[in-house]
Amino acid sequence: MNAKNLFHLGLLLFLLAVGGWGATAVFTPLVYANTITVTTTVDEVNNDGDCSLREAVLAANGDTAVDACSAGSGADVITLPPGTYTLSLAGTGENAAQTGDLDLVGSVTINGGGMHNSVIDGADLDRIFDVLSSAQVTLNDLTVRNGSSTSGGGINVSGALTLSDSRVTANTATSFGGGLAASGTVTVTHSRIDGNQSTGGGGIFISFNPALIRNSEISGNTVTGVGGGVYSSGALDLVNSTLSGNMAGDGGGGLAVVESNNNHLYNVTISNNTADSDSDDDGDGGGMLLAGGTTAVNIVVSGNTDNSPGEKRPDCSGSLNSQGYNLITTITGCTINGTTTGNLTGVDALLGPLQNNGGPTHTHALLAGSPAINAGNPGGCRDQDDLPLGTDQRDFSRPANGSPLCDMGAYEAGASEAPTPTPTATLVPTIAFTPDHWNYLPLIQK
Repeated sequence: MNAKNLFHLGLLLFLLAVGGWGATAVFTPLVYANTITVTTTVDEVNNDGDCSLREAVLAANGDTAVDACSAGSGADVITLPPGTYTLSLAGTGENAAQTGDLDLVGSVTINGGGMHNSVIDGADLDRIFDVLSSAQVTLNDLTVRNGSSTSGGGINVSGALTLSDSRVTANTATSFGGGLAASGTVTVTHSRIDGNQSTGGGGIFISFNPALIRNSEISGNTVTGVGGGVYSSGALDLVNSTLSGNMAGDGGGGLAVVESNNNHLYNVTISNNTADSDSDDDGDGGGMLLAGGTTAVNIVVSGNTDNSPGEKRPDCSGSLNSQGYNLITTITGCTINGTTTGNLTGVDALLGPLQNNGGPTHTHALLAGSPAINAGNPGGCRDQDDLPLGTDQRDFSRPANGSPLCDMGAYEAGASEAPTPTPTATLVPTIAFTPDHWNYLPLIQK
């Protein structure tokens, strides 16, 4: 057979394969999305030839063009340049993003121009974002401030939220979740939740659903009730994070865990928090109030306060399931079960003040001579997926100083900033088949 005939035979066999003879073609449907760029800081819905943040949200929610905002399509991206975006269209009680808070209903990512550069200010009109039950939302590189609502002063989550490299600050809720209230699922990474107020869960209020807080700072939040920093009745994983300077009128200045038996702390630092801030003898656990099941490994709980006139439980109140290698300075009122190997009690952690020690969030440094240095689990510091924690809260390498042992808590003494990994090429097939005996098309390197 000549070359021309061989070519035609090969082409025929390929077309038959795609058509289904001896093979089934599998085509992955295209997922459409659009990038919508905000061009004005004014809070408006009109036809003046620009694109406000509210108009961008409406375009993404409705998959339709609004003013100069292009129509959303699928999992949209809203680009929010540096600037202060103050909400001014007053109104509450509707979920269409026309007034008050910005209601999000679908899959959308909002990318700011930096934690301190792109600021959304609620002006105390309403909360900032309402992530409805149908929504999957990612917020990156922005600040949410001065929101006010009954629950979720800054952000209310019924759907799913990922908050990264962002700040939630100076928000108020008259009931729960000054900064953020979640009845849906939440992931918080490399973020600051600070200076928020509510009745319960000053920084974050988690209600009966999974939440992951990683490499983050929860600080300076206050409540009249329980859980100054974080209140959890869900399934909380708290990793490589710091709870500091939070205050509760009742119990759990830093952390309050209730009802749920599925909470885990990995390399967490809890310091300088206060329980019973009104000194009415109604509240315990300046650092932690543990009324639900909580497991901890490699944590530091030290330097907290209980203002109760009676018996004081400054660092921990309740029952803790230890996996070893935890430093808890004062264990009065705290029952420690499980593995106690490597635990340190009755000793000062020797922590520096909460401050910028590198990275996007604030930390308590381990001062020279701290008993927490090189005192972590000899098997390595690990996260909720049992993977090595190769960095501390600041993304600085751990372990450090040539030691094979990591430090307890969120800060690794003597560590340097970890190098950025070099991206590797990804092999992506141009098309996929499920053949009986036909070959795949060649892979193309991107």
